[in-house]
Amino acid sequence: MHTEDTRLLAAVQWVMIPVSIDEQLIENAKHLPEDWRQLPAPPSTREFGTRWVMQARSPVLQVPSLVVDGEFNYILNPRHADFGQLKIGAPVSFSFDPRV
Repeated sequence: MHTEDTRLLAAVQWVMIPVSIDEQLIENAKHLPEDWRQLPAPPSTREFGTRWVMQARSPVLQVPSLVVDGEFNYILNPRHADFGQLKIGAPVSFSFDPRV
């Protein structure tokens, strides 16, 4: 969620769900669309993700963070045959720091 008003973040009850993933189950996204950093997100990024899901190449896709250089986000495909190998923990309450 992107918002300038941090009160909106505080008004929602958030949870984190820890996931342990064997590295061999993660596909590192290579050859991203050239315009992947544009805002709002261009259709090419949605098409890239759709192809990944449809081709069932991996249960997890690692993509670079748009917000923090050098960090990554992980996209999960629960329909992938190997998704059951991920170790999904119990939800944990989470709240945003008001300085965010």
